[in-house]
Amino acid sequence: MKNQWRIVVTILLVIVVAVFAILNVASVPVSFGFTTVHWPLILILLVSILIGAVLMILFSTINTFQHNRAYKELEKTSGEHLATLQAENDRLNKRLQNSNSKQAAGLQEKQITSLKAQVADLQDQLAKK
Repeated sequence: MKNQWRIVVTILLVIVVAVFAILNVASVPVSFGFTTVHWPLILILLVSILIGAVLMILFSTINTFQHNRAYKELEKTSGEHLATLQAENDRLNKRLQNSNSKQAAGLQEKQITSLKAQVADLQDQLAKK
């Protein structure tokens, strides 16, 4: 549907330009500084429009290339940053696992010490009886 509207608008613009061309066929002088020529007004208008369109396309293309280059650089740096963050995340996960293992070992040692103390108390109580 979007392309159909573009076609309709293009046809309307072509019709307007054609009518404008028919109305402006008078020859006018154009001075280039070093010489003067007599051309039809519509030819001057069409050449001016064509030069404007070429300049617009040129500037648009340059702008697109600059945006693409900036996007690729941003993508590259964000990929590097993401890799750095993933490496840091892996390192921190390993530290956390080691810390959990040490905490579990420390807790087991406390339980063993507590059980040994209870066994010693029970042996003392049995020895007293």
